[in-house]
Amino acid sequence: MHSTLKASAALALLISHTPAYAQEAFDLGEITLFSNQVLTELSRSGTTTEVVTEDEIAAAPETSVSDILATLPGVTTTATGGVGAQTTLRIRGLGAGYVPVYLDGIDISDPASTGAGYNWGGLTTGGLSRIEVLKGGQSARFGVNAAGGVVNLSSYRPTREGFSGQSAVEFGAYGTKSASLGLGFMDERTEVGFSLSKFETDGFSAASAGIEDDGYSSTRVSFFLEYELSDTARLGASMFYFDTAGEFDQADTLSVSPWTALNVEGTYDEVNASTTFGARTFLEIDSGVVKHKLAVSFFDIDRISDNSGSITPFKGERKTLGYTATYTFNETTLWTFGLDHMAEETATASADINSAYAEVAFAASDKLDLTGSLRYDDHSDLGGQATGRLAAAYRFSDDVILRAQAATGYKPPSLFQSTTNAANSTVALAPEDNTTFELGLEKTYGEVGFVRVTAFYNDLRNHLVYESSCSTPTNLITPGYCYAQSNFKSKGLELSGAYALNDTWELTGAYTYTDAYRPTGRAGRVPRHDLHIGVSGDFANGFAGGLGVNYVADRFDRDNGSTPMPDFKTVNAHVSYQFNDSTQAYLRVENLFDEDYEAVNGFNTSDRALYFGVRASF
Repeated sequence: MHSTLKASAALALLISHTPAYAQEAFDLGEITLFSNQVLTELSRSGTTTEVVTEDEIAAAPETSVSDILATLPGVTTTATGGVGAQTTLRIRGLGAGYVPVYLDGIDISDPASTGAGYNWGGLTTGGLSRIEVLKGGQSARFGVNAAGGVVNLSSYRPTREGFSGQSAVEFGAYGTKSASLGLGFMDERTEVGFSLSKFETDGFSAASAGIEDDGYSSTRVSFFLEYELSDTARLGASMFYFDTAGEFDQADTLSVSPWTALNVEGTYDEVNASTTFGARTFLEIDSGVVKHKLAVSFFDIDRISDNSGSITPFKGERKTLGYTATYTFNETTLWTFGLDHMAEETATASADINSAYAEVAFAASDKLDLTGSLRYDDHSDLGGQATGRLAAAYRFSDDVILRAQAATGYKPPSLFQSTTNAANSTVALAPEDNTTFELGLEKTYGEVGFVRVTAFYNDLRNHLVYESSCSTPTNLITPGYCYAQSNFKSKGLELSGAYALNDTWELTGAYTYTDAYRPTGRAGRVPRHDLHIGVSGDFANGFAGGLGVNYVADRFDRDNGSTPMPDFKTVNAHVSYQFNDSTQAYLRVENLFDEDYEAVNGFNTSDRALYFGVRASF
């Protein structure tokens, strides 16, 4: 998906505090907020970046954010059921543990989960205004775990001065109902955004062999504030609170064990429930040549898993403190230096990481932009690790851009993995490290369209592999489970584009070829072929609509090329009617032709499902 973020008054607040060299980039309107330490025009970023705007989020025929992201090149998702089920997002074959997720600058990845990754299953579109996906190793920019990429989410923001807002309600299949409200205020010094969203569904059986529905409910509240204390100082804060509960199925067959059979038959309601809180505040001071930024954040997640009456609690906490200094060396060079401290804690373990980093953005000419990043992370248990990134963007002409990036990524074992392995294995775990390369070419055709092609390569070493019976046990009689370490590689090609069929209709497409493998064979749940084709536009008399086709082929459910899965294709559609400038009604259909398929072996996906909603802005 190729997206343009039009320069708005909200972004102007950010840009006004950026050095002159960076400000020049924003005149064209297409920017990336996160690929570098400073705001950067997309045409000057060597990192492959996908942006999904608020309008695209609203118009999408999908409920879940993960389903929207799955239409992007290089991004795939798998889920063990419907909304609220365990859902993994992968970028170029690397899963959740290698792709941190940020909301308004707060890392919301779960430190108490097995791989310290983010579960995308319950995140719906209400209250979100922008999504930015960075691909390739980003540890030099974001620190530990960002070995495969980063996803940045932004909550609701006002888009014009004064008071404004938006609201939406939706009803549909599986007893689904949702509502969201966004309120904002903006003037020359202040930007405030508040959003509230509620989602409920009766759902369908997660397990293919199940007969009972697995429902889900969530409440999300977000708050964002930025205030200019003076012409040279800016204060900001963001907070969120999530409350979720969802039923799930443990297995897909009646023959696994007696208790599993009872679960599938519906005797027990297996439930995951969580409450999540995050907060962040920052202060920026622009002294002229140097801009200083101090930020502190807190993240806490409390969740339980009720599996057949056996309740297991999980608690994770993350605290961060960071300082960044951006130095305008001259009109063509920006230096950024920083220090970070992060402390993570679960009920059974904790770790601290102290980091130092530097980045230089250099406009070598009016055609060539170079970015170099270097970071050193000192882990309290594992010692030090250096990561780096080199990125280049070369503009052959105004409509042809060559991008290149070489980077390294770093992922220490999660707290869960470390404690589990230490209890059951005689071999200590080493950090995982990834080397990534990408080379891309983009050609634009004025306002008519664009074509982009990117080749990528990942080489992940010391990749953690789960062993149900530990091969290096501390107890030979009852070995338990632990982790071995091996290698993982992926290589492939991303192709995407858009073409304006006429003044009102647009054709889009994204195709990814991924060859992901381990020493013993193909990697599981990474399709070799992933294709999305969409068409959208305006009909007459206020009607608009669109159609999206997804095709996934050549995949396995398990590692080592076992459990082959059938190819599948789905079609999603939407149609809307604009009553006036501020009110719209819409109908969207997921799985229009009622395709019967499984993304994960033994787990259901949605049948044909219709949803009706109304949106309003004020």
